[in-house]
This record gives sequence, C-alpha cells and structure tokens, in this order.
Amino acid sequence: MVTSIGLKGKEIYCTGDDKTTVILHAAGSLSASLSELAQAFTQEYGIRVRLEFDHSGLIRERLLNGEYSDIFASADMGNPLFLAKVHRSSPVVNFIRNRMCAIAKPNLKVNSDNLLDLMLDSKIKLGTSTPHQDPSGDYAQQIFQKAEQIRSGSFEILSQKALHLLGKRDSPVPKGKNKFAYFINETHQADIFLSYCTGAKLALKAEPSLQIIELPKDLVVTANYGMTLMNNASSAGMMLATYILSLNGQKILAKYGFDSSWS
Repeated sequence: MVTSIGLKGKEIYCTGDDKTTVILHAAGSLSASLSELAQAFTQEYGIRVRLEFDHSGLIRERLLNGEYSDIFASADMGNPLFLAKVHRSSPVVNFIRNRMCAIAKPNLKVNSDNLLDLMLDSKIKLGTSTPHQDPSGDYAQQIFQKAEQIRSGSFEILSQKALHLLGKRDSPVPKGKNKFAYFINETHQADIFLSYCTGAKLALKAEPSLQIIELPKDLVVTANYGMTLMNNASSAGMMLATYILSLNGQKILAKYGFDSSWS
C-alpha cells in the first residue's frame, strides 16, 4: 500500500510497498510515445514497465474482467471514468490531448475546404475505427454530428458509409505494417481515413505519399486522454503515473504530437 507519493522539481519520490515491474495498459495511439517514456522512466529509476496496448474500450473490458494493471491510460475520458465510477480505480486525470485529422490517399485533390464534400461523395470510401470499442471511432461520430450542423442529412450519410476498419479484437493489419498505409495504399479499402493527428504523422512517416488534412474549424474534434490508477496499484505504479504527469514525461508525449497539459 502506498503511503506517500509526490513530485519535487524533477525528482519523483514515494514510500511504501514497491515492485520491480509496473503494468501499464494504454491506448494503441500512445504506443510509440509511452514506449519511449517507459524507457526513460526505467533508465532513471531502475523500475521496469510492462506495456499492454489495445483499444481503450477493450482494455476497459479486460480490467473489469479482473486483469491486473497499475495504470490505465485511455484515449478518452469515458472508459477510465467508468472504472472509477464502479470503484475499480482512482479519480481520472486528463493527462494529454490529441486532435482528429483526415488521412487521404495520394493524388486525391483534397483540402480542408472540400473535405466534407469528398467525405459525403458516394464514390469516396471513408474509413474510421469502431465506435464504442475504440475512442477514435467515437470521435469520428462526433465529426459526423458536427457535419450535420453544417449540412442536414450528413450524419446519416456518413454513419452509414463509414467502414469500421479498426478497433476490433482481431486486427487484419499484417505485423510491421502501418495500419493507415495498409488500408489506403495496399488494400484500397479507404480513400479517406479519420484518425488522430498523432497517428496521421506516423502514417506519413511510414508512407510519405499519404496526405494529412486538417479538419475545417467547424469539424474540429479534440480528444482528451484520461489516466487512472487502478485499485491496489503499487508504489512503483504511482511513481510512473507521476512521471507521466511531470515536465519530462509531458515533453516526451509532446514530441509525438500530443498537446501537453503543461502547455
């Protein structure tokens, strides 16, 4: 049981029971950034971190079914808030922010001004993640709701045509391939894919021919990421949670395109 936890300048301190490995369950969109952050934490404090990445809704199910974790870092606030509401975890903190962007196939004549027109075009294939299982899919639905305010009937059209290509238990993406490049350039299942801007940047790095389109002002959706400590989290888990919130931790997250809570 943890008896004390705190942050003094750049030094993290805690007292109480400890363990040598922290288990961190986190949204897949955090995989690159939290992997680097975990390495930095281990190098500085000598505490190993076991990372479990999955879609946030599926992680919530796993934790509710009894899988052990010290920390749950979600791509939304709703999934960790649910765990806190049923007394499985501590209060939730909004530890980082993301935004939604559009990823488009090469040579498609698209920009922020005509993005909605193309998304509504029956000839354009639109990809999203799966609502209720992956917050990215829920954020896409929020984009559709905003589109409805611009053009009546948009929500129904976009909801019906959107292909839920990610967010399911079994991913069809071959190991080692960027998921957006795979669906857009290889299988051609999507011409436009709505996803996090951080994921879009990684997709562009993997496949420079792809295009990243910023959403027009009326369609902008911000993704607030929530973190919660699970019941019976170790003191080492508390240290990692504090490190994620520290200036050093936030700098690493910001390097990958997240909006830091320090900014």
